[in-house]
Amino acid sequence: MSRNLFWMAMFVFLFLMGLGVRKDVLADQKIVIGWLEEVYLPECDFIIKAKIDTGAKNSSIHAVDLEYIAPKGKAQSSRIRFRTMDLKGKSRIIEADLVREAHIKKSSAITRTRPEIELEVCLGGVRKRIRVNLADRGGMNYRMILGRTALEGDFIVDISKKYVGGPRCPKP
Repeated sequence: MSRNLFWMAMFVFLFLMGLGVRKDVLADQKIVIGWLEEVYLPECDFIIKAKIDTGAKNSSIHAVDLEYIAPKGKAQSSRIRFRTMDLKGKSRIIEADLVREAHIKKSSAITRTRPEIELEVCLGGVRKRIRVNLADRGGMNYRMILGRTALEGDFIVDISKKYVGGPRCPKP
């Protein structure tokens, strides 16, 4: 009887060890990034510093000189053109389809409406399309915020680090 108990205990032990290994394997598949990263925007060949904000659901990018434009055969407000810039003053003009008008609730309980677009970003070798809302972040320390929905499934954030993911991007 004790021999059966021994083998049963061994089975349980090995099974639990297997679960632990599986958990580590899944964690290893995610890219570790810091709380501050450089993000590459392939559509406009531009690198921008982004604060990784797991407390924010949505992402946001610095946008000024917003202009709603109407491509031939489309509604007036179906596309938007704006200028973004990094902290050194380097800028790019970006034009994108308007996805929706997002209602952003600030901590002061004031709700603001912001245009929302899809933008291709690359961080830590992961290239993906994310939704970002457009806001004048000129008075902020970082010109881009990456929220949880942009990070979900691909990244683990190590808050003790910064600039570890890198903007490297695979060719499409």
